[in-house]
Amino acid sequence: MEKINSEMNLQLRTAYEKWMAFQIKSCTGERRKRLQKGLSFSLKKFIIHVFWPAVGSFDDWLAEYEVKDYKDGFRYLDLAKPSLVIKICIEVDDKGTHGYNADSYKFSDDRFRQNDLVIDDWKVLRFSLHSILEQPRRCQQQMMHALAKWGIESNIIEPPLSPTELAIFKFIENKTEAYSPITIAQAVGIHRNTALKYLKSLVEKGKVMPEVRTGGPIRRYRSNRL
Repeated sequence: MEKINSEMNLQLRTAYEKWMAFQIKSCTGERRKRLQKGLSFSLKKFIIHVFWPAVGSFDDWLAEYEVKDYKDGFRYLDLAKPSLVIKICIEVDDKGTHGYNADSYKFSDDRFRQNDLVIDDWKVLRFSLHSILEQPRRCQQQMMHALAKWGIESNIIEPPLSPTELAIFKFIENKTEAYSPITIAQAVGIHRNTALKYLKSLVEKGKVMPEVRTGGPIRRYRSNRL
C-alpha cells in the first residue's frame, strides 16, 4: 500500500482502493498506464484534505480523465466529472509544474490547456498544493460552493461528536497553530492519553489534522477547518 494511504481514514481508504481498482479495470491504453503508476502526490493530498471532506464520494468522478486537445492529441485531467449536463474538471497545481519554476513553453501550454477546456464547456477548478496543505477548509468551502452552484449535491453527513470530542474541537477549531496532546489535555482538563484517544477519533471524522514532520512521528494536531 502506498505510504500516503496511511493518512487516509478507513472509510476513505476503502473507497479509494475500490475506485482506483474499478478505473484501472475499465480503461485501456495510456490512461490505464497512468492509473497503474498511481496518482500524483499533489492529487492524493487534494483527495485526502479537500475532495473527500467536501464531497464524500467518488461516484461519477474519474482520475486521469482523457480528453482530446485542439491538435487531436490527448490531455489528462487530474479529476473529472463528465456528463451530458455539466462537465467538471479539477486541476491540482504545484509550483514546479504550473508556477514560476515552469519554463515559458510549459507555462504557456498550461494556459492553452485550460482555455481549451473552457471553450469545450468544462467547468474548471484549480487548487495549489500550498493552499491544500495550508488552507484545506477554504479549499473545501470553495469546492462545495462551486458544486452547489452547478447543481451537484454533496454526500457529506457530519458525524456526531461526543462531549469530549466537541470540547477538544472547540479549543482548536479557529486557531491556525498546531497543538500537542499535552497542551490540549491541559486546556480541556483531561489526561494526555484520553486527549490522544479522542484526537485520533477526530482525525477519523475529518475534524482534525495530524501535523507530521517528514520521517517523524505525529506530535501535534490542528484544525481541519481553516
